[in-house]
Amino acid sequence: MLEDARGLNTSDGKPGQDAEQEEVRGVAARLSDIPPDRLVEEVVSVWDELIRVEEDLTVSRQRARVLEMELGARGDDGLMRVRLAELEEALRVANARVSQMEGLLENERRRRADLEEGAGQGRVEELQEENSRLLRSEEEQMMLILDMEVQIDRLVSELEEG
Repeated sequence: MLEDARGLNTSDGKPGQDAEQEEVRGVAARLSDIPPDRLVEEVVSVWDELIRVEEDLTVSRQRARVLEMELGARGDDGLMRVRLAELEEALRVANARVSQMEGLLENERRRRADLEEGAGQGRVEELQEENSRLLRSEEEQMMLILDMEVQIDRLVSELEEG
């Protein structure tokens, strides 16, 4: 799942892919130690950062278009195209990071749900064992009570005879 978030293909056998997969596993291990609330805060923070970058990019594109029109008349629009390309690359990187963080967040949610489900099943089994133990104990105590009643009846009859 985490590899999918980074766009890695595990079956192509490209060199360096093991290092990337190891990096992904390392990131996954570090993220699994982060409490879910903190992880959500981090994702929201990155999301907010992406929104700000997209807004900046939109404003920059608008400015770039105005400047391109002005510079186009002069024949010097190369700098604006470079700046626009840089901003588009920054947006692409931010989008990739958001996708990765969303994947990590989803993986963490699934892992937590699996842990909670597993813990719930363990608790059910524990309670079933406790119930069985209590039933055996109740049965033993009932046998003891019945045995004591028989002895009390015997003693009462001996006292009445004696």
